[in-house]
Amino acid sequence: MYQIKVNGILMPTIYWSFQEAMRACEAEKERFIAIITEIVHVDQN
Repeated sequence: MYQIKVNGILMPTIYWSFQEAMRACEAEKERFIAIITEIVHVDQN
């Protein structure tokens, strides 16, 4: 499971695959001109 960080803020949505998280990052980049995104792995323990 993965979450994305947008400009240092962890977003609440959880993505089941890395590909989904990548698509979410791309969508966020399209919404803003200068944005920093990061994909964070969520441990299920």
